[in-house]
Amino acid sequence: MGPRGGHVSCPCEALPKAVFNRFQICIRALALAAAFGCGTPVVHAAEPVARMTFTRGWATFGLAVPARAARDGLQVGAYPTQTDVKVRWPDGSIRFAIVTARITSPFPNHIDAAAYAQGEESDVQSLDLAAYYDISLKPILREQLQNEDWQRSRYLWARIGYDRISKTTGDNSAEVAEDRGIVSLYAKAPLPADVWVEARVRADLRWISGDYSTRYRFRVEVTREFTVFAHTVVPYVNAEWFYDTRYNGWARTLYQVGPEVTVSNHFRFEVYFARQIDHLPEKQYLNALGANLKWYF
Repeated sequence: MGPRGGHVSCPCEALPKAVFNRFQICIRALALAAAFGCGTPVVHAAEPVARMTFTRGWATFGLAVPARAARDGLQVGAYPTQTDVKVRWPDGSIRFAIVTARITSPFPNHIDAAAYAQGEESDVQSLDLAAYYDISLKPILREQLQNEDWQRSRYLWARIGYDRISKTTGDNSAEVAEDRGIVSLYAKAPLPADVWVEARVRADLRWISGDYSTRYRFRVEVTREFTVFAHTVVPYVNAEWFYDTRYNGWARTLYQVGPEVTVSNHFRFEVYFARQIDHLPEKQYLNALGANLKWYF
């Protein structure tokens, strides 16, 4: 078996072409977000109340709100927002309000119901369902590697995929739907003591509540393979940097540590601890425990 995220061994007789292909389905569950950290995670409703573009600085404006769209207040993007409700609909939801927020990055912002925009820190969960297709050149000049692990025996490969992401808060079950196309390029090299270092460059093509943006990600990861009770276990640690076109800047840094465990030729899982630091649109910290379930075909 191979390192974290790798693929099962593949005899050359089964793939006579010059390219190895593998298909992967991945389910990721993220829980206890921000339970150990500070800052309030933002969870948007499936449809925002409004979309507006601002310049930097303080913004105060009046907003007419459809019935049943917001009850407790409004929030502009991820910024702390003051809502002065002037008129309510007969059902008690906000009809018209004066909204004030301090904008630090000029980009299109969602205006959401505050109950959706701010979830309880210990009660935020997310679920990802993703499918990936990996492509690698067969090591024709190194025939001894053709029967070894799919990923460890190769130093360069590519991945394309699709990811569907949803987030919920326990009290109101608000959900955000993000559709994400993924294009990645991987490269790796051996280090002493059977340690491997891997670099990944990835582009996320994102549609969040109908708005398109691109995010570029750069990750460095270190792994080492062990065998425990006849199963391959690969502890890893990585650091990743995110450039988000919504803010035209480096928006996030992510650190992650955990093991990946190989159960069979077609199934692997991993558990991890993640530390996330958001730099834009404002400084926030998030700690989380997560799990990945991976099927290979």
